[in-house]
Amino acid sequence: MFWFQLWREYKLSIAELLAVFPKWKTVYFDKEILILDSIDKEKIIKKSNTLWWTIKIIEITNKSIVNFAENHDWKFNYWLSIFWKKKSLKTELMSIKKDLKSIWINSRFINKDFKPLSSAQIIAEKLVKKWTDFSYIYTDTNQYIWTTIWIQDINAYSKRDYSKDRDMQTGMLPPKLCQIMLNIAWWNSIYDPFVGLGTVLIEWALQWRLNLYWSDLNEKMVELSKSNLLSFVKENNIKLENYDFFKLNSKFINEADIINNWKVESIVTEWYLWEIMTKKNISIVRIEKQRESLKQLYKLFFENLSKTWYNWNLVICFPFWDLRWKYQYFNDIYHIIENYCEVIKLFPNIDDITTNKWSLLYKRDNQLVWREIFKLKIKNNK
Repeated sequence: MFWFQLWREYKLSIAELLAVFPKWKTVYFDKEILILDSIDKEKIIKKSNTLWWTIKIIEITNKSIVNFAENHDWKFNYWLSIFWKKKSLKTELMSIKKDLKSIWINSRFINKDFKPLSSAQIIAEKLVKKWTDFSYIYTDTNQYIWTTIWIQDINAYSKRDYSKDRDMQTGMLPPKLCQIMLNIAWWNSIYDPFVGLGTVLIEWALQWRLNLYWSDLNEKMVELSKSNLLSFVKENNIKLENYDFFKLNSKFINEADIINNWKVESIVTEWYLWEIMTKKNISIVRIEKQRESLKQLYKLFFENLSKTWYNWNLVICFPFWDLRWKYQYFNDIYHIIENYCEVIKLFPNIDDITTNKWSLLYKRDNQLVWREIFKLKIKNNK
């Protein structure tokens, strides 16, 4: 069995894992973890770097920490996390150190203030490479020892995020959210018709590297996204294959040759979320005005896409708003989706964690305009 430690938006984490590993058995999940069984460790390691909503991957072991320490030639550096039961971490660590000392093993537990380690600290100490980042899992009847086999490098996100040239008036799709959208789409070629700064392009190039297409009504965005992409691939020594870009008003997406020529297997995108709002200026009147403007754009987009031969997945974000701690959803878009699309369920075997629209919600602290993510299939009218 393998334990996947989830991010704070745990539904996003679970949706990504089920998309990447659809045939594996779900043993258990809660807001912190997902446990999968009937899986292959090599496949986990191979696909681990595409899992951007998983903090850690942990494998159950029959060994004790003392057993692991006996195979180390020099000082044994390690760390321990405790899940599911309130146990004194300090007491556990001191007990382990005492046991190791009794058999003449020189050891050091990392972080002497007994607080949880960050991913950056674990990576810096090379604990995963040494198989010495441990977890105790307590249930009502048993205690299990798990060892970390992979941990996410969060610093890599910051580097990709802030390396982009950007127009500060343009909203930007967060790289982590972009990766989950790409994992949910999961095809060999993608098209972003609202390219913006090019986040979708960069995240796709990082993992898949081929069959990449993009457009935007704003020619400046087309060129800026191209510049961001080419700078990224050059810096990371990535060779792109089969990519193309062009200016297009995506309300008339039926005019895109790549759609009509069957070059695209998945559309992954986020349109403009409209203006940024603050607690001082947000109001139901402003929200309604923005919804009305966006509704007209989306209606044409979906209507014209349904006139093409496009018969693949579409993963897309729509805005919703937080007005005095009450969500204001984009209700008009639900009617448009119903007319032109089928909603694909992201949790096919887990009914009690989804929204009533089979969507995912992405929220960030101190923001009032949030994102609702759908996986859709166009009802083709050809």
